[in-house]
Amino acid sequence: YDSGAGYMHRYVLLFIVFLIVRKISSAVTHYTLPEEMKEGTVVANLATDLGLDVTTLTKRKMRLDIIANKKYLDVNKETGELYIVEKIDREHICNTKSSSSCYLRLEITLENPLRIFNIELEVLDMNDNAPHFRRDAIHLDISEATPKGERFSLSNAVDPDVGTNSVKTYYLSESEYFNIEIQTGRDGSKFADLILIKTLDREKKENHNLILTAVDGGTPARSGTVNIFVHVLDTNDNAPTFDKAAYNVKIMENSPIGSLELHHRRLHSGVQRCLLVQSVSSRDQERKAGGETACAKGLQIHRVQHPERDRTVRD
Repeated sequence: YDSGAGYMHRYVLLFIVFLIVRKISSAVTHYTLPEEMKEGTVVANLATDLGLDVTTLTKRKMRLDIIANKKYLDVNKETGELYIVEKIDREHICNTKSSSSCYLRLEITLENPLRIFNIELEVLDMNDNAPHFRRDAIHLDISEATPKGERFSLSNAVDPDVGTNSVKTYYLSESEYFNIEIQTGRDGSKFADLILIKTLDREKKENHNLILTAVDGGTPARSGTVNIFVHVLDTNDNAPTFDKAAYNVKIMENSPIGSLELHHRRLHSGVQRCLLVQSVSSRDQERKAGGETACAKGLQIHRVQHPERDRTVRD
C-alpha cells in the first residue's frame, strides 16, 4: 500500500508541474514584420508587452530561442527590445508557395521564477523578386499550312513571391500573326498560350521574333522577359514559274557546254536554275544529237536526258 501511495504521490506532482508549465507558456504573443528589414531594426519592446521589469532581465538570465531556424532576432536586456540581428528572407524561411502565411516561432525564457513566453512572428512578403523564365529563349517550328486559331503552349514565368506579388499577367510584343491568351492553373499560377491569328506565309516571312513579358502584381511592379523565335516550315503551296511564256534561243555551234542559262523562278527552297546543255563532237553527230537539261539544286546537278525526237537541231 505504501508503494502504491508513493507512486500516486509522484504522479500527482508531475501532473501539477505539467499544469504549471502549461499555464506559464500557454499564451502566445503575435507580431508581424515585413521581410528584408535592416539589421538593428526594433520589432517590439518585449518588456512592455509582456509586463516584465526591465531592471531584472539580466539577473533573471533572459534568453531567446528561435524554433527550427537560425537566430534572426535577439533581445536587448537593457531595454527589453526585440531587434533584428540578420535580414529575414521570407522565401528562404518558407520555401514553399502552398501557404501565403510564413511564421517564425520564438520562445522567451526567464529564471527565478521560471517564465516561458511563446512568440509568433509573421513575416510579410515584399515584392523583392522579379518574374523570370526557366529558359533564355523559346523556339517554335510552325508549318505555314497551320490554320488560324491554332494554340501553342509556352513556358510559364516563375516568381518566388506570393499573393499579389506573384506573376499576374503576360504581354506579347506587337505582331500581326500572333497573340496570347492568359490561363490560370489550379494552383492559381498564370501562364500564356500563343495563338496564331493570321495564316503564315514562309515565302513572305520565314522567321518571326517575339518577346513575351511576365509582370507581377506588386507595387511597383516587376517584370521578366523571354525571346520567342518562330521558324516557319515550308509546304508545297507554289508552282515553279518562268519570267516569260516562251523563249527564243540562238546557239552557236561551237558554244561550250553550260554557256546558256534558262532561268525560272521558284519560291520554294530547292531547284534554282536549269541549264540547256548540247553535246557536239562532229557534224554528223550534230544532226542526230539529243541533249540534256542540267538542274542545279544546291551544289548537286541533276541531269535529264532528251532523245533526238524531242529536240530540233539546225546547221
